[in-house]
Amino acid sequence: MADEPRARPARRAGPARTYRRLVGTGESTERTVFFSDAVFAIAMTLLVLELILPGDLPPEQLEPALRAHLPQFLAYVLSFAVIGTAWMSHHRRFTVIRRIDGRLQGLNLLCLFFIALLPMPTSLLSDYGGGGSPWPAALYAAVSAAVYASLNLVWAHAWHAGLMATEVDAGLYRYVLRGLLPAPVVFALSIPVAFWDPGAAAWSWLLIVPVSAADGWWLRRSTAVDGPSG
Repeated sequence: MADEPRARPARRAGPARTYRRLVGTGESTERTVFFSDAVFAIAMTLLVLELILPGDLPPEQLEPALRAHLPQFLAYVLSFAVIGTAWMSHHRRFTVIRRIDGRLQGLNLLCLFFIALLPMPTSLLSDYGGGGSPWPAALYAAVSAAVYASLNLVWAHAWHAGLMATEVDAGLYRYVLRGLLPAPVVFALSIPVAFWDPGAAAWSWLLIVPVSAADGWWLRRSTAVDGPSG
């Protein structure tokens, strides 16, 4: 009788692998959340710098200056809404993400990269959005879509890596993942539109509101989430 194959001895983790496991994972997300909140707050603050008027304007030029700053104000409102909704989604997700690993931190930093970058396309959109060039609207849509997409990457990795609270089941995971999709989809679809008509691309972003509302209504009707997860 042929000899049966011998079981290989368990391979011991080397010092480097053990070190990465020890320092790359953790049971607390506090520092990640605090750092993320700071980046969100700074990005929101930077947005308002575009709205500052010169301090030496004579009274008769104040009204024209305010009218001239209307594009900057509208771009500020739009970006504040993008960052604000992203922050709320980030906050809610990290209430059930209980542990961290290196990849989660990397994906979270990717999201913060796009959050910190958003004031730049906001400035381009407010200063050059009406000039006929497709690039301000296209860049703004690309960065905004990346903000929401990277948030979903954080959520997806946390689920597959087992970093969430045990109360989160597959139904709730899919529900949350799907709930953020309308915004990045609308922004992404507007990028080719910007090269055809930049104004139409910018106006198409308003579709996020009714599309999100309709998608949320459909999700609530079609998804049964009860118990602690609900």
